[in-house]
Amino acid sequence: MKAGNKIRISQCMIVKNEEKNIEKALSWGKDIMWEQIVVDTGSTDRTVELAGKMGAKVFGLEWAEDFAAAKNHAIDKARGDWIVFLDADEYMADEDAKKLPDLFNRLSPRGVDGITALLHNLDDSGGVFSSCSHLRFFRNIPDIRYKRRIHEQLVSLSGRELKVMDGTQELSIFHTGYQGRDLAGKTKNNRNRRMLQREIEEFPQDPELMGYMGDECFDAGEMQEAERWYRQSVKHMPAQLKEYDQRSAATFAKLLMTLTEKKDAGWPDAAEVYRQGVQAFPKEADMDYMAGRFLVAHGQAKEAVPYLETALKKLEAYGYTNRALLLAGNLGDAYDLLAKCCYEAGELQKCVAYAAGRLKYGRYEMKPLLWLLKALFQGGQPQGKESYEAVAGFLSRLYDVASLKDRLFVLKTAQKAGCSGFAAYWKDGFFTQDEQAMLGL
Repeated sequence: MKAGNKIRISQCMIVKNEEKNIEKALSWGKDIMWEQIVVDTGSTDRTVELAGKMGAKVFGLEWAEDFAAAKNHAIDKARGDWIVFLDADEYMADEDAKKLPDLFNRLSPRGVDGITALLHNLDDSGGVFSSCSHLRFFRNIPDIRYKRRIHEQLVSLSGRELKVMDGTQELSIFHTGYQGRDLAGKTKNNRNRRMLQREIEEFPQDPELMGYMGDECFDAGEMQEAERWYRQSVKHMPAQLKEYDQRSAATFAKLLMTLTEKKDAGWPDAAEVYRQGVQAFPKEADMDYMAGRFLVAHGQAKEAVPYLETALKKLEAYGYTNRALLLAGNLGDAYDLLAKCCYEAGELQKCVAYAAGRLKYGRYEMKPLLWLLKALFQGGQPQGKESYEAVAGFLSRLYDVASLKDRLFVLKTAQKAGCSGFAAYWKDGFFTQDEQAMLGL
C-alpha cells in the first residue's frame, strides 16, 4: 500500500480452481491494499501457488457447502480497517479502485458500515448486459458478517440495520463470470439445490429462498417444480416490496417465463401474475417483456405488441440498474419479436422500424432483416427499380457494400424472405460477373 493512506484495506476472496483469474484478481487493487486474503476451498489447479507468488496470505478451508461460512472465515483472517470482498472473476477499473482509500478515510468517522457499488455483468464480447448494486466494501468489525449458505448477504449480527452509503455513481465492479460458462451445469445445480434445501428447512417462510429454488428447477428444465416454487414465493412475499427488490421482481418475471413454456397455460392466469408483478414493480420492464413473450408463444402476436413496446419504453425511461435483467440481456430478442409481431399484425411501418433498430446493433442477424424485407416487399408496397433502389440505398447505410460477406448476407436473406425481384436486383447491381460465376449465383 502506498504511503500516506491512513486506512488499512484488506482485500478478501474465497476461491476454488481459479487459476485463470487469480492473478488479475490480485493485481487490479494491489497498490491500495494493505493485505490480500485468499481462502481456498479445495483447488486442484495452480490457484494456491499463483496466489502465494502474488504475495497474498493464503488459507485453506474444507468446503462445507456454505458460502457464508467460507467468506466469514476470510473476514476473520483480515486485520484491515475496511474490507473489499470481490470474487476472483470480478475486478475494478484503476480509476475507481484509487478512490477507495480516500472514501474509506472520509466515511469511517461518520459510522458508515458499508458502501455499495454498481456491478456490471459482462457478456462474451465484453459488453455490459445487466447491472445491479452490490454491497462489497464494509468496515471490519465483529458485528458485520455474512448469512446464508448460498445467495449470502451481509448483515449485522446484533440485528441492527446496517448504515450503507450508495456508491453506485462513483464505483463500478466488472463481473466476467457469465463469459463462456454453462451456468446450468448439473454438478453446480445439484450443489445449489442441496444448499438451498437446507436453508429452506431452517427458514421455511422465506420468499427469497423459494425464488432461488425456483431458479434452480428452471435451469434444470423442471418447469412444473419451478412454477410451484415461484408461486410459493409470491404467496409468502410481504404486502409492500422495495422498488429495487431484484429477487422478488425476478420471481414474477420467471413465473411468467414458466407459464410461457407451459402448453396448456391460459392468458387469464398469466395476466393475473403480470398484474401482481406490475402492481409491485411498476417500473420493471421484465414484466411486460415476459407478458409479450407469453402471448407470442400462445399465438397472440397482435396482442403482444403493446406489451413488448411498453417493455422497451420502460427500459429507456428507467434503465437496467437493479431492474430489467431479462430484457437487458435479451434486447435483440425483444426487437425480433416486435418486428415479427408487427408484421403478422399488419403493422408494416412498425415492423420496418423495429427491424431496422435491431440491425443497428447486430447487422448479421437474419431474422430482423428478413422481417424488414418481407414488410417492404410483401405488404402491398409498390415494387420496381425505383423501389429497389430506395431499399438498396437504405441497406447500404447498414451494410458495407465493399464487403463480399455483407453483400452475400443481404442476398441470401432476400432470397429466404421470398423477395425474388429485389434479390435479382441486388445480385445484378452489387456483384460482378466474375463474383457471380465464382459463387454460383
